[in-house]
Amino acid sequence: MTGNKENPKLIQARKLGKDPLELLVTAGWADEAKVMALGASKYGPYNWREDHIRASTYKGAILRHLRAYFDGEDLDPESGVSHLAHIRACCAIMQDAAKHNTLIDDRI
Repeated sequence: MTGNKENPKLIQARKLGKDPLELLVTAGWADEAKVMALGASKYGPYNWREDHIRASTYKGAILRHLRAYFDGEDLDPESGVSHLAHIRACCAIMQDAAKHNTLIDDRI
């Protein structure tokens, strides 16, 4: 880029309202994928799209992983993967289930 001139492709992407995926932090993707693979082996891949899931179930899982992490445990004993990757996976599942209308919103 020379001077202050913006790249025309970037300008067009902004005009079209394209998602700025280049801003995503990718550091946790590999570990999150490992967590998703473990879940797929236990429950089936994308099982939350077939059966409705409760938000409260994932709230519990997220809070258990968060507590373990803040209690000083970096890795989940079952998976050997970061508790933070488990939290990311739970959040992704909830978002995907909401998008596919299989999330039971039982927040209180």
